[in-house]
Amino acid sequence: MKITFLGTGTSVGVPVIGCDCPVCTSTDPRNRRRRTSVYVQAAGTSLVVDTPPDFREQALACKVPRVDAVLFTHTHADHVFGLDDLRRYNTIQNSVIPAYASANSLADLTRIFDYVLDRNPPSGTFRPQIEFIEIKGPFNAGAIRVTPLEVIHGPETTLGFRFDAEGRSLGYVPDCHEMPDAAVKALVGVDVMVLDALRYRPHSTHLTVDQSAAILRRIAAGRSCIIHMCHDVDHEEAQRRLPPGVFVSYDGLMLEW
Repeated sequence: MKITFLGTGTSVGVPVIGCDCPVCTSTDPRNRRRRTSVYVQAAGTSLVVDTPPDFREQALACKVPRVDAVLFTHTHADHVFGLDDLRRYNTIQNSVIPAYASANSLADLTRIFDYVLDRNPPSGTFRPQIEFIEIKGPFNAGAIRVTPLEVIHGPETTLGFRFDAEGRSLGYVPDCHEMPDAAVKALVGVDVMVLDALRYRPHSTHLTVDQSAAILRRIAAGRSCIIHMCHDVDHEEAQRRLPPGVFVSYDGLMLEW
């Protein structure tokens, strides 16, 4: 199993427009963060989780060769507005790409991208060829077993995922303020765990770095990473503060196990 961090930043990215704070002006490339998304490869199947506005740039920078399926955690702008860039993979692969999401997220996606449902577009135009599929429980995306996990993201719920293939496992929860015990239990002992950690100060819709570390201790993965950091979090400083076995992710980081 392999994961590539296409983006590791919060909704405004890092650097933030018009900001001259130490992180936004840092020369450490690990402090440059596109909006959060990951690329998961296992057993011959390649998945993308979320398509942020930076998706085209992410795919080019990380040389994403194919996309067999896309999964959506929720439909905030920083997680969906790059969906149209999947068109290129329709052409490369000559295939329709399945897109999995909750019922609420599917309602939003088909409203925002209603033109995707038009199977007879005007001549000379090319629409993304997407098959929207409702997530109702665990399912197989190619050779990868996907278990959806409901978590609390402020006043709403969003999805995290557990991925299993060929005896290897990955947990991925990028937008989370509270993780129910059932979700923690489903993730205990995964090989790699990736979890939201926006900043150090409390936030109404995201975990703090310390809150994330506490949940990661409960999950006790073989290796853990935090993701979805804002410009309050300097990579090197955060890494010094984290417990052993927990790492700060960065754009372009690849883990394979």
